[in-house]
Amino acid sequence: MDWINYKIKAAEELQRRKEQDRIKTDTEYFIENYVYIEDRDSQELAVPFNLWDGQKQTLKEIIKERLNIILKARQLGLTWLVLAYAVWCMVFHPGYMVVALSRGEDEAKELARRIGFICKHLPEWMIRHKRDKVEGIPYYDDTTSVITIYHPNGEPSIFKSFTAAPDSGRSFTANLVILDEWAFQQWAREIWTAAYPTINRPTGGKLIGLSTIERGSLFEDIWTASKEGNNTFNRIFLGWDTDPRRTLEWYEQTKKDLGDATSAEYPATEEEAFMIPGGAYFKEYKQSIHIKPVEFEKQYNRYYVALDYGRDMLAAGLFEVDSHGFERQKKEVCKSGLLVSDAAIELKKLASGKQIYAYFAPKDMWNKSNQTGKSNAEMFQNNGIYLTQVNPGSREQGAYALAEHLKPIKVRDEQTGEEYETAILTFDENMCPETTRCLQNIQKDKNKPNEYSNTPHDLTHAVDMLVYFCAGRPIPATVQQKRPNRQNTFETYEEERNEVITWK
Repeated sequence: MDWINYKIKAAEELQRRKEQDRIKTDTEYFIENYVYIEDRDSQELAVPFNLWDGQKQTLKEIIKERLNIILKARQLGLTWLVLAYAVWCMVFHPGYMVVALSRGEDEAKELARRIGFICKHLPEWMIRHKRDKVEGIPYYDDTTSVITIYHPNGEPSIFKSFTAAPDSGRSFTANLVILDEWAFQQWAREIWTAAYPTINRPTGGKLIGLSTIERGSLFEDIWTASKEGNNTFNRIFLGWDTDPRRTLEWYEQTKKDLGDATSAEYPATEEEAFMIPGGAYFKEYKQSIHIKPVEFEKQYNRYYVALDYGRDMLAAGLFEVDSHGFERQKKEVCKSGLLVSDAAIELKKLASGKQIYAYFAPKDMWNKSNQTGKSNAEMFQNNGIYLTQVNPGSREQGAYALAEHLKPIKVRDEQTGEEYETAILTFDENMCPETTRCLQNIQKDKNKPNEYSNTPHDLTHAVDMLVYFCAGRPIPATVQQKRPNRQNTFETYEEERNEVITWK
C-alpha cells in the first residue's frame, strides 16, 4: 500500500512539474486556468478569469511590445488583465519589480489590494500567504501599497503602488511600470519625464499605460504621436463591444441614459473616443493663423510679461505689442516646483534685454501667507520683480476676453494692399510650444460650457496666464514721429536726447 501511495504521489508531482513548466511559458494559460478576479454581479465574488478575444489579443501585444498605450471603453477588465500579467511575472521571475502609479491614494491602494486578491486565490502549491508558508514554496506578504513575493531560491519580487506625484518617477527602477487611468494623472508629464529613463535599459523594461480618454492630456499626446510615427509606443484600442455580453440594444439604452458622454466612456471606435462633448474651448485658435514666423523686433514696440504662479507651476510669457495694438507672445517659461526666488530668476531670464512695462499677475498673488505673513507679490518685489495686479473678472469673462484676442480677423498689408487673416494675439513659431499646446487642447467645462475646464490641471496654467495678459489691457506702442531737418544746435540735441531717454 505504501508503494502504491508513493507511485501516486510521484505521478502527481510529475504532473505538477509539467504544469509548472507550461504556466511559466504560457501567460494566457496561467490566467485562464489559475487567476480569479472579483465579479460583483456573480453569486461567488471570486470567479475564474475567462478571457474575451479582445483581452487575449491585448495580452499578446503586452507580452510582445515594450511600450504599450491602451485606449479603452469603461469596465472591460483591462486593469485586472494587466495586474494578472504582473502577478505572472512576479511569481515566475524572482527579483521582478513592478511599479504602479494611479491618480489618487484610494486608487493606488486598490491596485495593491487586487494583486493580493489574485495571489490569495492561486493554488497553494504555487504560492502561499506568509502566515501559511512552507519550505520550498514561494510565499507573499501584503500591505496597503506593497506586495512582496519571496522565492525559495531567488530574490523577492515586489509590487509597489504609488499615488501619482511630480517626483514619483524618480524613486524606483522597475521591470514593469503600470500607469492606471494615465490620462487623469495630474502630474503625468513630470512623471513620464522622470520614469522613462528607469525602464529605458538595454535589457528592456516594460511600460503599460491604460486609460479612457481625456482631451489635452499627455496620454492623448503620446497616442497621437504614435499614430504619426513619432514614438515607439504600441497602440491598443478596445471599444465598448470588447465585452461580448454587451449587445447593440444595451448600447442604445446606454446612449439614452448617459447622453453625449457615451462617446467618451463607451466609444465604438478610436475616432469616436476623441469626440468629447463640447470639444475644445478656444475654437478660434488655428495654427495656420496664430503661429507666425519670428520677426525682427521693432525698435519702439512695448514689452510685457504675464504670469500665473504657484509651487505646482510657473507659467509666464513675454509679449510684444506694436503701434497697431497687435500682440505677439515671443517666449515662454513653464516650470514646476519653483520657489519665488527661483521663479524671479526665470522671469528675469525671460525679460532679458527688454524693458518691461508691466508684469501682469492675478490678484490672489497679493494674498498674505499664513506661514510667512507676506504675499507672493511682496516676495517677488524683494527679488526685483514688481508685479501689476490685474482682475479678469469671472472665469467666464476672462475666457471671453482671451477668445476676442484670438478671434481671426482680416487686415490689409500696408505695403502690398493684400488682405490676409491674422488675430490680435499671435505666437512666435517654435517659441511658445507649451502655451499653444494648452490653448489648443483645453476643453469646455462639462458642467459650465461657458468656461474652460480646470482638468487636466496642467493645461490651465498657461491659459490662465494668457487671460491675465489680456486683462492687463496692454497699451499699444507709440511710434516716434520723424522731425523736420533743423539746425543741429546744442538745444535741439538735448531736446531729442531727452525724448529718446523718455521713450526708453
